[in-house]
Amino acid sequence: MLLFQSPEWSEDLKDLNREMHIKCTYNGVQLSEGEFPQNWLRDGIQIKILFPFRLKPWHKPQKRSLDKDSMQVEKFRFLTVWGMETDLPFGSPRKRPSFFKPIFKELQKRITKFKNK
Repeated sequence: MLLFQSPEWSEDLKDLNREMHIKCTYNGVQLSEGEFPQNWLRDGIQIKILFPFRLKPWHKPQKRSLDKDSMQVEKFRFLTVWGMETDLPFGSPRKRPSFFKPIFKELQKRITKFKNK
């Protein structure tokens, strides 16, 4: 109901249920569910996140046509020791986009539009 829009909880739950975590070797090679590398305690393991979930203030309508944007490669990230996402194993953390920034921007536009009337 924020900004006179219908809630999109179902889309958020669908995105959350799509997220998967996979164990990987030090180099990022996927392992089976019950398999661990021989020296995993010494070498370490990585956690790969497929389709990482990010809460969105609103969802964009999806296109039905088959274009390059809809045929994207699977999105994945690796989890760092500090719980942040990175593109490469042991890479630098990605900056998280703000959840509230687009909401405040839209509110500011509507307030300005209302004051100008």
